[in-house]
Amino acid sequence: MMTRHLSIGLSTLLLAACGEDDGNVSATAASDSQGTTDDGTTDDGTPTTTQTPQTTAPTTSESAGTDSDSGDTSTAGVTDSDATTTAVDTTSASEPVCGDGEVEGDEECDDGNQDAGDGCEPSCVPTPVCGNEVVEQGEACDDGNTEDGDECSADCQTATPDPVCGDSTVQEPEECDDGNDVPGDGCEPNCTVSPPMCGNGKVEGTEQCDDGNDINGGPGDFCKNDCTPFFPASCNAPADYVVCDDALDLANKADKTQAHKAMGICNGNAADSVQITDWSFNAADNASWQIAKGFGSYTYDHDMDANTPNKLLYSPREGDTMLMISTGTITTPNAQGIVVQPPNSQAGIFVGANGNPDLPDAMPAPMIAKDGSNGGLGGTPFKGCDGVNDCSDTLQYQWFEVASANPNDQLWFTFKTTVPAGTFGYTFDFVFCSSEWPVFVGGSFNDLLVAWQVDPTPADPNANPPVEPYTGNVTFIPDPGDPTKGLPLTITALDPYYEGPGYTYQEPQLQGTGFEQHACSDWFTAKGGVQPGAEVTIGFYITDMGDSGYTSTALLDNFRWDCEGCVPSEVDDCGVMPPM
Repeated sequence: MMTRHLSIGLSTLLLAACGEDDGNVSATAASDSQGTTDDGTTDDGTPTTTQTPQTTAPTTSESAGTDSDSGDTSTAGVTDSDATTTAVDTTSASEPVCGDGEVEGDEECDDGNQDAGDGCEPSCVPTPVCGNEVVEQGEACDDGNTEDGDECSADCQTATPDPVCGDSTVQEPEECDDGNDVPGDGCEPNCTVSPPMCGNGKVEGTEQCDDGNDINGGPGDFCKNDCTPFFPASCNAPADYVVCDDALDLANKADKTQAHKAMGICNGNAADSVQITDWSFNAADNASWQIAKGFGSYTYDHDMDANTPNKLLYSPREGDTMLMISTGTITTPNAQGIVVQPPNSQAGIFVGANGNPDLPDAMPAPMIAKDGSNGGLGGTPFKGCDGVNDCSDTLQYQWFEVASANPNDQLWFTFKTTVPAGTFGYTFDFVFCSSEWPVFVGGSFNDLLVAWQVDPTPADPNANPPVEPYTGNVTFIPDPGDPTKGLPLTITALDPYYEGPGYTYQEPQLQGTGFEQHACSDWFTAKGGVQPGAEVTIGFYITDMGDSGYTSTALLDNFRWDCEGCVPSEVDDCGVMPPM
């Protein structure tokens, strides 16, 4: 039996001495009362310990023998081969437990709880601190401050990439970005505004006109070589206009005559102002309109002079104020008289409604959404006006077919005015912002802005030039698919202009408008053609079509007589003049 025990003992020692394949050595010990413990290392050198309880109780049938080689007496490592099972250690080291108050493993912190925002997050990483210039878990960026409008948003969730001149997106410090590197086209290859160049046929900067010729005013020429208007002796429109909106009470909604004064219609003397009668302003909800000294918070170097302060992008075009009208409600102006609205506050199905009427399902008089060309039969836009319906033929399809004659939140105002002698037109400036863009482009939810005129002058096709009075929508925009036709002023029609000279998504020009992520146009000019001496009716109308959500807002200013006027049938001569 001694030989048998010695043989088993030697085998055990040899197994204990054998290393694992990677050269690591394991040590094995056996006893009568405990399982075997295996302490070793993994491939990466990490110590491991596994334990398995002994499954078969050891038995001893004979006394231990004496090692004849050494002369020492000892207990055998294994007592009886028939009754001994070698134990294997399989208990792993415990995984870190986030929330037990001990920083273990790859934990960066452990405050003993699962509360978020208390310095250590439930995932055992430190709570991110926006504004510390360290991009931490949960942050997209961190520029060391908590301000919007720079390379990282105030909540450290939105990173604004460095501007790339030529990508058609205006980003600070770019002044413009037209997507090309052509100089002298309004935006230079370095994304600064091209200096005005009088005589290039584009109205730029402080130019009042630019007819692209070298005729210094005279018969048939209404723009002088310094790009200021020429007023022929026959034109009795004012050469200079009085300012009447420098002392308006922005909080006074009872006096609605302030609305036309904010647009530059002073109703004073014929020599220095536009005179009107029958003023009617219809807005049941006073929060749907506002007189303001500015809109939004984006400023720019309007005169390219570092010594003068920057100018607010959406600031009055004449005088001190402008008129704002909306399908929703407008935030009260701040102490400076500027309307600044929370980011993206104008979007949503539950945003945009106001207390203005949704009925009747028809445009207010004298506006009529019915084709008025070709004697009322339609089909010849801008020609053969019936004097009652829309001679542009732009509203009928939009109103009935696209929007199912379903206006909401309607606001409108009208007035009458007598056209000065020798005067053939008028102009006004406007901006159109909408949270319906871009989701509803091409759809039925297209808020509508309309300027309307009624010119009662009898037609005289035999006159030289022929007299063709126009009644209908003035705010039409050329149809890119057919230059002889127009489109009504909706986000669908404005879509290519929003993407071009307008402002969309994250562009800084939308800051403070409430239309962030959506769109606002730049300032547009609209032109209407009228007959000298006629008593015309002019109206403005804004409505939310198809639903009462998603706000659209228009800015109106700088209503002026225009000696030259325009010919409505020449679609790019009248209607909406997009910025160059």
